[in-house]
Amino acid sequence: MFYDIAKFQYFYLESKAIMGVEIVPCHALQSQMSTGVSYGEQLVYDIERLKRHFPAVPVYVILIDV
Repeated sequence: MFYDIAKFQYFYLESKAIMGVEIVPCHALQSQMSTGVSYGEQLVYDIERLKRHFPAVPVYVILIDV
């Protein structure tokens, strides 16, 4: 998911986007999926942990649940 965040940052800095939208499964749904799928709570935690250093672009995270 961080690759997507990096793309949001690039397009934001190039003035081609005003925000990023990431639609991801929540942990409960992710546990029912195949391996290698990230989940939204981890993304939200990572973004909050980085504070406002990265990404500088506003990101709207939508969690999908069962």
